[in-house]
Amino acid sequence: MLSIGEFAQLTGLSAKALRIYDKQGLLEPADVDPWSNYRRYSAGQLETAIRLKALRAADVGLAEAQRALRGSEEATAVLAEHRERVAAERARQDEALAAATALLERPLCWDVRERQVEAQHWVGAALPVDDDLADEQADLAFGALFRALAAEDNPPTGPFWSSMRAGSGEDEVELLCCWPVARAVAPDWSVPGVSVVRGEVRAGRELVVGWRYDQDVPVVDSAVHPAVVALLAEAERRGAEVDLAAVRQIGQLDETGDAVGMEVALPLV
Repeated sequence: MLSIGEFAQLTGLSAKALRIYDKQGLLEPADVDPWSNYRRYSAGQLETAIRLKALRAADVGLAEAQRALRGSEEATAVLAEHRERVAAERARQDEALAAATALLERPLCWDVRERQVEAQHWVGAALPVDDDLADEQADLAFGALFRALAAEDNPPTGPFWSSMRAGSGEDEVELLCCWPVARAVAPDWSVPGVSVVRGEVRAGRELVVGWRYDQDVPVVDSAVHPAVVALLAEAERRGAEVDLAAVRQIGQLDETGDAVGMEVALPLV
């Protein structure tokens, strides 16, 4: 029989880890003295312990390690699943490193322009922004609105756009998926399954910046697009007030109607 210190020395597992694995049921000692509570291990447990050490060295979680120790088939499945997770994480890290390198080594210059816009009626769908909101939901909302407007002989007159606004609750935010239209819809106009909103873009000056999807632009996950940073910086340079709720993200379409890029427009107050 081996003491916990001897067993730790032979397996590379710390005494603290062995106590945790005992509590977790991964590797229980062969014997525990009822008076001193000292743990003792058998030589036959060394192979299991070293396998556990190998799994933990590969960052396999405790629950998965427990599965892997049940037998070779389970071990093969656990390691295959873990290998996929590791590969996905490596790909994410490579992408993040590439974006960081591009942002830090070759700053991009953006063409922020000013233009005059006419007043424009719009109709939109309001979607609550939460962890469950997916691009597919926005696409479905845009499609439902487009078909309903076309059926009313009031089809969209230009590319789609979206913006954000405060929701009904203190911390709630809504995504507005909008189409510009030639005339305002009736106050009671509705679309089944869609929370319809309507309004009018005010005539006036706005700053605008755009980019194509095929541009090699480094984007940091969850952060605003670098072009929008340039847009807001230009507004600040001009001393203009910024109302983020009035910012529109406008889809840029090719001759076939496919989205090929985006513009972001910021009204000048």
